Amino acid sequence: MATRSYYEILEIEETATDSEIKRAYRKLAMKYHPDKNPAGAEMFKEISHAYETLSDPSKRAAYDQFGDGDLPEDMFGGFGMGDGFFGESMFTGGPPPPPKAEIHPLEVTLEDLFRGKKLRLKLVRSTICKQCKGVGGKKAALHECYACNGKGVRLSARQVAPGLFSQTQVGCTVCNRTGKVVPDSKKCKRCKGRGVTDEKDTVEISIEPGMSDGQRIVLAGKGDQKPGQDPLDLVFVLRQIPHSKFTRLGDSLSVKAQIDLAEALCGFSRVLLTHLDGHPLEVSHKSGVLKPGDVLRISGEGMPQEKRPRSRGDLYIVLDIKFPDSKWKPDSALAELLPQTAWPTPSSSTGAPAKVAAGRPISEDEYTARMREQSRNAHHADQGHEYQDAGSGCQQQ
Repeated sequence: MATRSYYEILEIEETATDSEIKRAYRKLAMKYHPDKNPAGAEMFKEISHAYETLSDPSKRAAYDQFGDGDLPEDMFGGFGMGDGFFGESMFTGGPPPPPKAEIHPLEVTLEDLFRGKKLRLKLVRSTICKQCKGVGGKKAALHECYACNGKGVRLSARQVAPGLFSQTQVGCTVCNRTGKVVPDSKKCKRCKGRGVTDEKDTVEISIEPGMSDGQRIVLAGKGDQKPGQDPLDLVFVLRQIPHSKFTRLGDSLSVKAQIDLAEALCGFSRVLLTHLDGHPLEVSHKSGVLKPGDVLRISGEGMPQEKRPRSRGDLYIVLDIKFPDSKWKPDSALAELLPQTAWPTPSSSTGAPAKVAAGRPISEDEYTARMREQSRNAHHADQGHEYQDAGSGCQQQ
């Protein structure tokens, strides 16, 4: 156990602020760094450990309460709540495993997912340095990491509840989990001691027909390389760009299409739309009157299934009926051809004869504008009533 407190090691007061702690650490670290002062290696360890504890609010609180930044072994002993209660991993834990993959989003169109696509992407990735073989310098110059004592991991404490702290092992960032470091003067000139170099590479990505938004494409071992570790996998997550016309739901597709009134009444057979792969789709409907919002279902024209691209889902066409404009004057013979509806005659509660009124067609935009204006006028009128009520109330007092 250290004979001096962490505050004494960093030459600061116990009331020191975060900026004062950082400033003191930088000053002492420059003075005792092993690369510049080989005799100061042990002192540098103490300085680093003191700073690691005092620069973290939860660790500092634990140190101020218990000392040495560690929890007392018998903290829960009187209550029968030792390792058997919480489990060993809560207080000791293991070093978190290094990431096994690097993940990137990849934007694709609905056409790409429908037809499939091959992509060649240029990228820059870290590879083991060919000059030092990942060591970072001359192998004979390697020595034990001063920050983790050659273990490659360090203990980290964090507060999990008031007065309750857990300790876990984290990878040492100084030696990159290797437990070994190379002095600055002996570092590899090609990789600057990193053990890896950045190299340009090209990867090929195959988007299969029927793949979906959020699906992952894994290129094993094509990610960054690190000394002593397996190469990372390169993972691309598909992100579909919204389509202007088609909507996808599973293996089904839906699209809006417009037909005219004659086609809605009498049927049609014509090219109604261009599909996602560019082929024109002729749609036929011969029987039955179609209404706005009706849907035509076409089997086998939806999305292909990923594992069975020849099997496809359904296409749903949502119909919009285009009516003639107001200038069109129907022939009287048309009314005779159309079915007549026997509308019931509303009864009069006053006995008065029916009033004849002429209706003038207006556009939807004009209707919306008029309703907005009426709502605004009604709001102003309500405010005027409020002022009148308030005024009459003042007169009564």
